Amino acid sequence: MQKDVLVIGGGIAGLQAALELAGAGYPVHLVTDETNLGGKLVDSAKTSSQACVWSDQVNISALYLGGNLHASSTVLGSLITRAYNNPLLSIYTGSKLDELQGDVGHFQATISDVATGKRTQELVVGAVILAAGFSMYDVSQKGEYGYGYHKNVVTSLEFEHLLSESRYRSDCIRRPSDGKCAEKIAFIQCVGSRDVVSKGEYCSAICCMFTAKEAILAKEFAPKTDVTVYYLDLRACGKNFDTFLSRAQELGANYVRTMISEVKEDPVTEKLSINYAAASKPVKEEFDLVVLAAGIRPSTRLQETAGILQIPLNEFGFVQVDELNPVVTKRQGVFSIGGSQGPLDVPETMALASAAAAATARVLGKAEGRPGRKPVPERDVTKEPTRVGVFLCKAGLEAMGAAADAVLQAAKGQGEVSVVESEQSLCQPESIAKIQNLIATQGLNRIVVAPCVLKHNLNLFQEAAQNAGLNRMLVEMPSVPVKDWGNNADKATSAAVALAVRAVADVKDYKPLRWHAEPVVSRALIVGGGISGMATALALADRGFSSTLVEKSAELGGYVRNLTGSLEADNLDRTLEDLQKQVSKSDKIEVLTSSEVVGFTGRQGHFITTVTTRQGQPQKVEHGVVILATGTTTYVPTEYMYGQDPRIITGVEAMYRLADARIPAKGDPTYVFVQCVGSRNEEHKYCSRTCCGETVYAATKIKEQNPDAKVFVLSRDMRTPGYLELKYREARKAGVVFVHYEEAAKPVLVKDSAGDLVMTVIDPQSGITLNLKPDQVILAVAQTASPEAKQLADLFKIQVNSDGFLSETHSNFGTIAFPGGGIFIAGAAHGPKSVVDCLTQAKGVAGRAARILAQPALMMGGMVAEVEWEKCAACLTCVRTCPYTIPQITREKKAMGAAYIPPADCRGCGMCASECPNKAIFVHHYQDDEVLARVKTALTEVG
Repeated sequence: MQKDVLVIGGGIAGLQAALELAGAGYPVHLVTDETNLGGKLVDSAKTSSQACVWSDQVNISALYLGGNLHASSTVLGSLITRAYNNPLLSIYTGSKLDELQGDVGHFQATISDVATGKRTQELVVGAVILAAGFSMYDVSQKGEYGYGYHKNVVTSLEFEHLLSESRYRSDCIRRPSDGKCAEKIAFIQCVGSRDVVSKGEYCSAICCMFTAKEAILAKEFAPKTDVTVYYLDLRACGKNFDTFLSRAQELGANYVRTMISEVKEDPVTEKLSINYAAASKPVKEEFDLVVLAAGIRPSTRLQETAGILQIPLNEFGFVQVDELNPVVTKRQGVFSIGGSQGPLDVPETMALASAAAAATARVLGKAEGRPGRKPVPERDVTKEPTRVGVFLCKAGLEAMGAAADAVLQAAKGQGEVSVVESEQSLCQPESIAKIQNLIATQGLNRIVVAPCVLKHNLNLFQEAAQNAGLNRMLVEMPSVPVKDWGNNADKATSAAVALAVRAVADVKDYKPLRWHAEPVVSRALIVGGGISGMATALALADRGFSSTLVEKSAELGGYVRNLTGSLEADNLDRTLEDLQKQVSKSDKIEVLTSSEVVGFTGRQGHFITTVTTRQGQPQKVEHGVVILATGTTTYVPTEYMYGQDPRIITGVEAMYRLADARIPAKGDPTYVFVQCVGSRNEEHKYCSRTCCGETVYAATKIKEQNPDAKVFVLSRDMRTPGYLELKYREARKAGVVFVHYEEAAKPVLVKDSAGDLVMTVIDPQSGITLNLKPDQVILAVAQTASPEAKQLADLFKIQVNSDGFLSETHSNFGTIAFPGGGIFIAGAAHGPKSVVDCLTQAKGVAGRAARILAQPALMMGGMVAEVEWEKCAACLTCVRTCPYTIPQITREKKAMGAAYIPPADCRGCGMCASECPNKAIFVHHYQDDEVLARVKTALTEVG
């Protein structure tokens, strides 16, 4: 069984999967036909492989980030630099797959150069991951919008460039035709999406959010700019997305629900006019700039690559995957992730990447890795004179607008600086090797790297120093302030000089730190026995790891027990039953039902959790990782007379009645669904995500079983992203009537004098008031955070967000882990999710958790607290202060007792040291002399 893996595609999906596999010990070959890593996130036309991702010349586009303002160049930059410097990762840019022969475990792959067509590599790999990304719809095919001949009609990506250039070089957003300020900007959504004519019937999933981001950036940069967004449905389906969308509206972006049929230009003023109907009245608006939100299409090389891989494509040209396991293709050992399988937002893309890495590891078995570098003994530098090496990054200085020579000369003038070097891009492998060589040959014992905005690169340079025999904590990489120097080279240079000088002063006082190995308990604790918890346990069992599955109720299944089907999988009850059977048969899974977690201590690799079982007895579980899969609960409505009339039921209750044939009734009954009951309001500001899909499923089933039934769906927006749009279209074809309503004019339900139900709703597009007489009203209610979420968050020392859901590292890029280490999140505990998303995330979580469980030991120590016991008065201040309850009082050092902080357990937060009245506690790397030195140099104003 060959353990190497071929990853095709260098975007975020390919990078994430490759790094996870390399981190688990699998050699990875990453092939991309782009000249750089980063895929569609980087505008490769404007960059070189040596460009700094912090530079404005590198376009980290909102278009490909789903509209998350925090998804900046720093996130992508860390992925890229980690990939280039990972010894198990071989990268082939400007290359493509030419041929693939063989079967899972032993594929023979031929790689060729894109430019010359010459074959360059013959690889033998055990599995293949296709992460080919996507391309954008050619909006010039929609001639009615004038793209290509009206100069002021641009695509979203082109607008991103305009915005980037304006922010650095102007005081307003300037239109392309004549450079005048664009005072009024219109965005037109769904160009090439949800469109039969352009053969893009699906929803592209990312457009609503990247438009929201661009609207926010435009309004923040030029607040007086008039921004209007023309849309069909606002599909802010991800975690925190509705909050983000509200931010655009709060800043003044005007959202108008309508379909735009044409854009005209005034040949004299070059202004653009748009005509549409509002409340049955014609409206004409003029704009300086029109931005077209283009839909996505398969990547240009996908059809060719799929043919070589011998995997089928769907009707739209994307990879055909398994419904419930969307990383699996029709060919064993070949997996698909990201845009190659269709419209996906960033969180789904990252979850699929983790799931594919886990699936690959399962197929290939235990990683063998390759022989690593021979460990270099660490030098004892405590008696050496200080010798500082300063390494300046030209790309970073250029991004700041600073003069490299001036910074270099300033660094040379600092005391105890032995070497000053500048390289075009310090995070490249060649530069890393040069730093290591100079450490060895010049006897450097302190290192400064500047300037760099990618904080994760500090770990890269620390590892480089460690591999050269220098303690990793003797490296300083100053944080670059995110600010605008107004294109003033003198100010930028002064700021860069100050950063370098301050870093040199700080690093001189750094002391070596020590780590030690602590054993890992190769068992997982999984809290929550729904589909996410069960799928995680089974995935770990497939990798050979045991787990304890704790469920508070008497049976496994969670929320999905309430569902009989969904738009993604018609037989959810069968899926759930299969999972339950597999769990009960597995000898690797201990199931504790009617049980609750009541105590938790320990550290990553060795936690101890107390569980109260159904017998009421406490049971101690030792484990190396924690997976929280506590799911959601269903909101109980007080609206629309729910609970006062049996004809008013929830969507879950409707599922039961569909299953046992109580609905639809015979004849021509009327069913009215009401969406967003308890969602997207002041109490629950988020979208519950699954409700629209469940309603479309139930409404379609009613029409299938009784075509004479009248079915109405009243919604603010129908949120059916991706291929779910096709199901929404089928429902309309079947005769389901969808009527929008505004938040300020919600439907009103009353009883008339005869006791019949009357639902009144105003259609905002036509202005017509509809009076419906339903036989059954079905409420699509919110999914809310589980009541135990806050209690568990306090117990496990993690956070919940304002909506009550567990708060992960990053809502887009770090959706399955918490900052503390060893604790993961799966499924709807993170926020409302579909069944497929839950299953996908569960597999990804299992893969990440397995990386910890597979290690015999973890290195602990470093920046941790230590007690000077002779100063300790055993006053218990540290015991009461520590948020992780780690300090303990022991009499081993002196009879009266003294505090002891186990270095393996300490999180290094420093609260005990700051509160100790006798100053008997210090944190390594933050001792008084080190902190005071940093304070002194930090008083120098930067910028």
